[in-house]
Amino acid sequence: MSLPASLAELAVSMYHNPGVYALLLGSGMSRGANVPTAWGIVEDLVRKIATTHGVHPLPEGDALIKWYEDTFQRSPDYSDLIECLEPKVPGQRNMLRGYFEQKNDAGESVPTPPSAAHQAVARLCQAGYIRVILTTNFDRLMEHALREVGIEPTVISNEAELAAAPPLVHGGVTIIKLHGDYLKDDVRNSAGDLLTYPPAWSDYLHRVLDEFGLIVCGWSGDYDAALRQAILETVNRRYSLFWSAYSQPSSRAAELIAFRQGRVITGFDADHFFGALESRVLALRDLNWTPPQDGLALSAEVKRHLANPALYGVRLTDLIEGTCDDLDRALDVPLAVDPATNLSAALDWAVNVTTPLLHIIGTLMKYDREARWLPTLREGLLRVNWDKNLKVNETGLAAQVRRLPLQLVALAVAGLGVTYHHVEAITFLREDRHRKPNHQRYSPIELLSHTGTLEDVLNKQHQQVWLWRGAVLRYVLIERLSPVIGRYFRPGTMTDDIQVGELILSFLSLDLTLDQPVGHLEQFVLPGTHLYALPPEQAAAKFQELFGDRLERLATQLHSRHAVELVVAYDDFTSRIVASNAISKGTQGSLQELFRMGRIDVKSI
Repeated sequence: MSLPASLAELAVSMYHNPGVYALLLGSGMSRGANVPTAWGIVEDLVRKIATTHGVHPLPEGDALIKWYEDTFQRSPDYSDLIECLEPKVPGQRNMLRGYFEQKNDAGESVPTPPSAAHQAVARLCQAGYIRVILTTNFDRLMEHALREVGIEPTVISNEAELAAAPPLVHGGVTIIKLHGDYLKDDVRNSAGDLLTYPPAWSDYLHRVLDEFGLIVCGWSGDYDAALRQAILETVNRRYSLFWSAYSQPSSRAAELIAFRQGRVITGFDADHFFGALESRVLALRDLNWTPPQDGLALSAEVKRHLANPALYGVRLTDLIEGTCDDLDRALDVPLAVDPATNLSAALDWAVNVTTPLLHIIGTLMKYDREARWLPTLREGLLRVNWDKNLKVNETGLAAQVRRLPLQLVALAVAGLGVTYHHVEAITFLREDRHRKPNHQRYSPIELLSHTGTLEDVLNKQHQQVWLWRGAVLRYVLIERLSPVIGRYFRPGTMTDDIQVGELILSFLSLDLTLDQPVGHLEQFVLPGTHLYALPPEQAAAKFQELFGDRLERLATQLHSRHAVELVVAYDDFTSRIVASNAISKGTQGSLQELFRMGRIDVKSI
């Protein structure tokens, strides 16, 4: 849908000048919340007067107004009617309450919910584009809408509040209620009240009109003499005036528009006007948005988006996918260091290019407790070509270092998946969307098993050649992971949960070999996987917590068809490893025993 030129111009100006436009809102702003306009209140009051005069049946519309004019020899006026029916301010307040509140099921008066226009304005305030709101309305719909998005506004509705108000530049969002608040005793209803403002009030209004551009919506401009006079007395040459009206403004409104050299936007009610304005301004913001580069700032951005998915859902999706795309591009760049001569720097490279994604993974796992965003995270991870430009038989040290980002991501997803019961997140490793017909390459889960040359180098550096394959690599990776993702685990659980996560990762690898027996089983067991790397009782309790009492639940969460065969295959392999490895000293039992300790049903094994 194309926008009127003036509305498009306003959106661009507001985007480039956040906070420089004040709003002037009239009764038409609240029409979408079923709060009557000033004329709607006039008609209702005339109807009540006619009833008290015994008119029956009651005329409606123009006929009702003609009855009043014929009876009282004057046109009905909002201020005159209010003052006539309730001369005292407390009575006026009680009379108006019925127009601004509604009854709940229990018959109690409760605030009327804000309209779509109020909510759009609140979101623009939340985004920093609006800071000052002038309104002739008595209702509190604007305040309610702002509080819904977490903003507590400064509200000024009388001279006492004006004296205590902070400077506009420091006051956050400020609402200036020109005619007062319906729940307070100093509302301005009579013609005399609206003819002039008190000096301090008038000075404050002149300052706002001088320092800010003005967006008018829902105000006719025909009445409110003091407000009209303030506009005509203030020549603002800094920023423009934009006047939104459903049809062409009246001649009195046109006078104000011409004086301020304003632009008219027609064809929109308040809901559609502010909805369109918010949509275009925030679209411009998102188009030019650059995600933070610092990991903790990135985490804070994700948390902010999670707190308001209705507003920031699209941006969070872009953030997840964009970060995965950044990693994908980083894997394209040749290493700037030679791992053969400076392996430590090469390992630092792997951590550095992965850190932004690790912070996103950690934040989503920890704070997205209902796992609403895990499918989006999985889709993002599938965008990465983990085996980019690598041949299946390539065993060079540089090639294996370039696979380490996958190792780091897999360990993070598996460990945090165990912590927060989202182990299904690791299933992205089963799929390779970059595989082409007749193109031999590893799937992500297979890649985790091919780090032989790197393991040999690390073993020699650490002088622990007795450790089985991958143990030193695992130690080195977790040592580098800890400062990045340790904050996202529950206190004291990171090491144990990553060990359980590794065991679950190995199930995926074994499951693959049962589907596609392409080599010896030993080739596809994850490096560094220890059946009893943590106390068996602790591991058993964790499995019971994750999968309940049925082994099939594990298979379901991992998208596996080999629940029973998988356990047998694992026990067969680990029994051979345990029999030949020094690190196995003191270990006992099997995976079947581990499940039985966790009271998981393995009767069919």
